[in-house]
Amino acid sequence: MIFVAALLLLPPAGFLLGSHEWAELAANETQDNLAATALTLLALLGYMLLTGILVKLRTGNNPLTTQRDYFLALAAAGAMLVWLLVYLNFYAASWTSMQKNSVWQIALDTLLFALPVPAVLVTRALLGSFRGLLKTLARGPSLAMPRGETAALACASIAAFGLLGGAVLSASWLLWISPLFLLLALQLLWHESTIFDVLREGDWGRLICAALAGLIVGNLGVTLYRAVGGMAEIDPLSAQPGYLLFGLLCLQLGDVVAENWRGKTRAQVFKKKPFPIPVVKK
Repeated sequence: MIFVAALLLLPPAGFLLGSHEWAELAANETQDNLAATALTLLALLGYMLLTGILVKLRTGNNPLTTQRDYFLALAAAGAMLVWLLVYLNFYAASWTSMQKNSVWQIALDTLLFALPVPAVLVTRALLGSFRGLLKTLARGPSLAMPRGETAALACASIAAFGLLGGAVLSASWLLWISPLFLLLALQLLWHESTIFDVLREGDWGRLICAALAGLIVGNLGVTLYRAVGGMAEIDPLSAQPGYLLFGLLCLQLGDVVAENWRGKTRAQVFKKKPFPIPVVKK
């Protein structure tokens, strides 16, 4: 809820602080394109199923079948995430967005938006099935990753500055890095491991495979949508860093959903500190 509320409320607050007019928002009215959305949905679903089969051929395990319920939960969370990113694009103006969509178009969009996150994680699993690649990437430079409440506060500050400042300054890159840092802050406050913890041991495999998976799925999705007649105006060159970042965000979301799937409660944010004066019980 904190994640969703921050992404929904901070950009418009920053937009107003920057004395912008609502008419400046990046919203280009276009026609509904049900056929293109449906065909892209089917093609991306087919790609995801085929990738799962390839993973099984290489490892003997298809994550889409052995972890079916987890991937269904991930699809639901992913649909919400992509809708939030579409909302952020009103302020970032990284691609053209549509208004006045019909109910059918919104329903199809939601089904389509449920696929990218699972597709990225299945693609990452396929890349991770190449043991030689993982061994090479596991011997990278180690980094001291900060933890604790101080690190959480720093990540939360970066996220808040990005969501507010990105809308004020019309700096799209500030807006796009904010969800990653916001989830990092929440994971640190929940005392969970983050996707960057493995860098302490110099293991870059998980991160690089996830980023590459985001690059593959992002380019594939946009290419498929355009190929079947969909209207999408996006600069291919500037989109590549965004796809890499999206891959990391998908990996991060997968970890958050996995923790929740294991039954972890997140009611307590800060660890209780011991009372400084010992209490003697008789």
